[in-house]
Amino acid sequence: MPRLMVKFLRSLLLRISKMTISICIGIGIIVSASIMRQVMSFIKAHTGERGFIVLMGLTLVILGLAFLIFVIRKSSDFIKTSMFIMILITGLALAWQIKIPQERIHIFEYAILGWFALRDLIKTNKKLKGAILACIFAAVVGILDETFQWILPYRVFDLRDIAFNVLGGVWGVVLYFLS
Repeated sequence: MPRLMVKFLRSLLLRISKMTISICIGIGIIVSASIMRQVMSFIKAHTGERGFIVLMGLTLVILGLAFLIFVIRKSSDFIKTSMFIMILITGLALAWQIKIPQERIHIFEYAILGWFALRDLIKTNKKLKGAILACIFAAVVGILDETFQWILPYRVFDLRDIAFNVLGGVWGVVLYFLS
């Protein structure tokens, strides 16, 4: 019986569309808008504002290092890897300059979305088209996310968030090209 279950799950996973991962990430971002403010308030209540910023910084550094190790192990092109590292560090440094910690999160979550969207959309001979579609996908998810927040009584619609979402998506697309 377990062998049949494994076989079934394997065949099911092979049939799932490549865009499923990106769509799930996008839906996760939109749905999480309803609870993330409470989660951050809970963490801040137990760690304080400074503790929250330190915790978020450590999380981003650990995730960034893990991502960097993944890319370095995957790539053998020194120039491409060097450019990837420079753009990753520049993006992290610029995102860290944003005053509101929640805004930083927008950039990172949409960078992940842009990365996976391009990975799912890219065709070997149509890279530019895939990149444009991935950026449009990240923008649409960002607009839907902000529209959902507009509906919620304790959240607000902010055009600046949409800009951060799109920038994060573009950053993820560029990082994917360089990985």
